[in-house]
Amino acid sequence: MNRIIFVLLIFLTVFSLAIRLFRLTEPSHYYFDEVYHAVTAKAYADNNPAPYDPFSPAPKEGTAYDWLHPPLAKLIQAGSIKIFGDVPFGWRLPSAIFGTGIIGATFVLANLLFGPVVAIFAATVIAFENLTFVMSRITMNDVFVTFFVLMSFIFAALYVRSTSEESFSHLGGVKKRSVLLFLTSLFLGFSIATKWTGFWAILALFIYIFWDDFKQKLVSPKILSLFIIPGVIYLLSYSQFWLQGYTFKQFYNLHQQIWWYQSRGDLEHSYATTPIFCAPKGLSGPKTFCPWALDIRPVYFSYEQYGSPRSPRGEAGEKAGYIYALGNPLIFWAGLVAISYIVGRLIAEREKKYLLILLGYFIFWLPFVFTPRILFLHHYLPSLPFLAIALGVALFQIYKSRAKYLVLIFLILVAVVFFYFYPISSGWPIEVAAIDKYMWLPTWR
Repeated sequence: MNRIIFVLLIFLTVFSLAIRLFRLTEPSHYYFDEVYHAVTAKAYADNNPAPYDPFSPAPKEGTAYDWLHPPLAKLIQAGSIKIFGDVPFGWRLPSAIFGTGIIGATFVLANLLFGPVVAIFAATVIAFENLTFVMSRITMNDVFVTFFVLMSFIFAALYVRSTSEESFSHLGGVKKRSVLLFLTSLFLGFSIATKWTGFWAILALFIYIFWDDFKQKLVSPKILSLFIIPGVIYLLSYSQFWLQGYTFKQFYNLHQQIWWYQSRGDLEHSYATTPIFCAPKGLSGPKTFCPWALDIRPVYFSYEQYGSPRSPRGEAGEKAGYIYALGNPLIFWAGLVAISYIVGRLIAEREKKYLLILLGYFIFWLPFVFTPRILFLHHYLPSLPFLAIALGVALFQIYKSRAKYLVLIFLILVAVVFFYFYPISSGWPIEVAAIDKYMWLPTWR
């Protein structure tokens, strides 16, 4: 069984990387937030100090520097640009690699907590999740923070397991736990150095790892390490900033501007949402119910016209490539049932492994209910691997019953829905009129 699962995981990983790389250079220009992220990564590659100054003029019309987020993801992208050039493949390759890495990391975390069968179910679900696929093919930072968060959860799960398996008086066990705690903190640092969302991972793992310790002792070196090491990593992620001669005062001023922007309530966007509402006119404008969890309002990323080839009858057959940041609706909707099931298991069994999955799922969207600014569906991305693991647990319960064939049917349907929406997830050229068949809900337009 384990050999079969290993082969399936290798297949899923290779297949997922292949479809992320296929036509990765389309569209052949910046789209959506690449006008910020790819431009800034190129400037980092050139050691240009302008991106660290929030008052720097735009490098070219229609673009701007991204000083709003920490630098780590863009530094990784800058390294790719240095190797492959300032071309779409160079901008986007790191996203494809880290986006594929999410599949393996989901498998490892699920295997640690629930075993290999749940893990392969969860990995299959996340491999055929459309929003994850879309974000793996664009130069943004969301797949990076999601991968780093998963890695931090993996090492946290290993740390908690080690505390129950080994005696605290055993020197080797203490050393092992220290290493695992350091690695947990390291990846938490990578998370927050990619996007401030990583702070919620610190909070989640603090609750998961140290709640019992915290009740006994208000402050301990272990607790402090979970905050100090990520803070150090965050400062180190700005190494280029420091080497370019910027000062601590300028660092403080930069973060003042970041906080000001993140707190703005006057922003508007036709696809703007909060975790609960659509808010195209901003948070002070009218709102409609469209929670991320129900996949009600995607984000329209790109429209690329591919000409008007003539049919034999001489009629125009215009084609276009569309990219929508839309989740696989079957996964989103079934996932809510699975999350409810995990809540029930936690209440009934009080096992920390269920707590970890629920923390991972809720911590990356529930606090944003109180957001001071507009957001978008792709901000839900870090929750999706935990949704996939919850689905894996629920599917395993069915698999152990006489109705195990239903699991295979469900996973096949997940893949079918993924491929159904593949054209508008990848920008594959389709007839312009054909877009209507993908708009299952009027809010998807």
